[in-house]
Amino acid sequence: MTKNPHAILRRTRRVLAFLSGSFMPVAITHWLGVRAISVAPEQIALREGLRAGVSVGSVMLVAWYLHAPLMAWAAFAAFWTCLVDPGGLARVRLETQIKFGLSGTLITGLMSAASGFGVFCVFPALGVCVFICGLQRMRGAIATQISVLAAIVAVVAVCYPQTPIGGVQLAGMFLSGSAWAMLVCTWAWPVDPYSPQRQTCAAIFREQAHMAGRLRNFLLARRPLNSQTKYYAVSAYRRDIRNRIEQARAKIEILSGGLPTNRARASLLPAVEAADRIFVAVMGFEHAVLSGVPTAAAPRAIRLVTAALNRIAREIARTDPRPERLDRPIDVLRAISVGQADIFAKGARLCADALSDLQTAWQDAPLDRPAPAQPLAPTPAGRRLLGPPQFIRHAMRLTVAVLVAYAISLIFELSYAYWAMMAVVVVTQPSASATLPRALERMAGSIAGGILAAIMGVALPLPVILVLIFPLATLTIALRSVNYTACVMFMTQLFVLVTDLVSTTHGWDVALSRATDNIIGSLVGLVACLTVWPEKRAATLPVLLGQAFDANIAYAALAARTEKAGWGEIEQARRKAGTTSTKAEILYQQTCLEGLRRSAYLKSCGDLLFELRQLAGAASVWWLEHPAPATSVAGTNAAPASGANTSECSAPVGTVASPAPERARHYAAFERERTTAASTALTPAELTIMLTRLRAIERELAAQ
Repeated sequence: MTKNPHAILRRTRRVLAFLSGSFMPVAITHWLGVRAISVAPEQIALREGLRAGVSVGSVMLVAWYLHAPLMAWAAFAAFWTCLVDPGGLARVRLETQIKFGLSGTLITGLMSAASGFGVFCVFPALGVCVFICGLQRMRGAIATQISVLAAIVAVVAVCYPQTPIGGVQLAGMFLSGSAWAMLVCTWAWPVDPYSPQRQTCAAIFREQAHMAGRLRNFLLARRPLNSQTKYYAVSAYRRDIRNRIEQARAKIEILSGGLPTNRARASLLPAVEAADRIFVAVMGFEHAVLSGVPTAAAPRAIRLVTAALNRIAREIARTDPRPERLDRPIDVLRAISVGQADIFAKGARLCADALSDLQTAWQDAPLDRPAPAQPLAPTPAGRRLLGPPQFIRHAMRLTVAVLVAYAISLIFELSYAYWAMMAVVVVTQPSASATLPRALERMAGSIAGGILAAIMGVALPLPVILVLIFPLATLTIALRSVNYTACVMFMTQLFVLVTDLVSTTHGWDVALSRATDNIIGSLVGLVACLTVWPEKRAATLPVLLGQAFDANIAYAALAARTEKAGWGEIEQARRKAGTTSTKAEILYQQTCLEGLRRSAYLKSCGDLLFELRQLAGAASVWWLEHPAPATSVAGTNAAPASGANTSECSAPVGTVASPAPERARHYAAFERERTTAASTALTPAELTIMLTRLRAIERELAAQ
């Protein structure tokens, strides 16, 4: 009995959705995220990984059968071509792969031939090539991806010295592997290029459903929460959801390829905007529950909002969302707000309005058609040739680091010098703050992958190793957007086993060389970022705390003012408050990991960040409760309809409601005082003063 292929596909999607949701518990994801360890289980791209597995595995099968070691270059080219695929529009994907294939072919031939003429020829050639690749970062995300992989091709090619004829042959191997991967990825096995973005948008709604759903547990527990539990409950979800919203918005804009009429953009971007509006309501629910002032209708409202968010998450993950499936959630959420004036009814109304606008956007989603060309901004005369100074410094820094790594490999006679230089290319970022976590992640992945590959190289026969090429290439590509360390771990195993198949050294020798060379390259890249034309140091914790404090005070003053702020104005202030608080919290947690947990200053930092998260939640409640006419927010600067009622039911930072004029007066004065301050950074003494004054305002408002 044959099964319906569409039914099999649906079941496969359900299994993948389940795996992405259960791959890692939400609590662990948040714990890692706050420590700058990015994990996105919903980004598992299994079908893209399978394509890469077929592309690389088939080439290696031919190379092994023909006993042609140089055909490993075709396998590397196929893998890199799969890796450079940016997703999005078919035209953009094909252009990206063609540009990389042609540039990689040219670089392979030139660099391998230059290496054949000796060290004095290869050093300047390698320096020029890496410098040009480093400059391409100024052209955007896709150009950066192409240039990084092109630089990797260059550093690998110099370790394969050839005669000019041999260089042409090696370039032909690269071109054939790249063309084969393009054939598989673009024509033979096309996949939905927007699937990762759909999963990202769906994950935002699922996170909000988790955030709202756990509030019912707090209500049922009926016991007060300690400060540490409250801090985690308030911060973890808000930080993660705010990051997901901003990243999804930016990624969708990039993948739309400059087409404002792109259908995927027209369905996904409104979903992100709807999630951002719903975030206001969920924060209001959270503040009311954790402040101890929920109403009798709270459990039912939270349950229905949670169910609606989960339903929307499932619908967004579809290739063609069905607008009619939003009818029931919209009707249910509007029904529970009829005749009610508490914060939960108003929040449900806001969610219904957001979903209604999303439904309208889906119904009006256009067909893809070219957008009118946008004129480019004029480039200053002094920067037309090479670009802005920061990109020039980065290109020079990268060039110096690669040449130093190459020199070290020659001096110490490293067996696989290109692994050290590859690590330099990948690890070296424009700033040291971005380079350090990337270096640590790469070293951890290389060590773990090297140990596993060594065990496999010693214990398994060559035919089994050949079979393992397919799953390793699959997992490397499938997990590239999930976690960088996991991607490097599988990539290390892939490269070590490919080397095993085409060389005379096996097992521990190759694996240890890979791990050692990666550590050397990572350290060289990190030292280069710190010493070679270093960029300005990242903002310190006092600076980030000051920025978060100012942004949250400004948001509170805007939400509490007598005349209700328009949606565009309040949304901009809320997003700034959320992003600045997130940056400060991440640096705060990283500082705690450095062994300074018992510092009195850090304890005050944690207390202030908790108060700011509480204040942001209270400000969301104030704005929702503000008496104003009901209007739609779809593309306007007006307030959502949920703010139409006039009664007050919740409070600033854990208290019952206080008179709006007094609230506005306090925070407006605080904002003016901070605006005239000489520095935005909060020193330990200033931090204690601000925390004391903020709590004093809360007590004064609570007493009125």
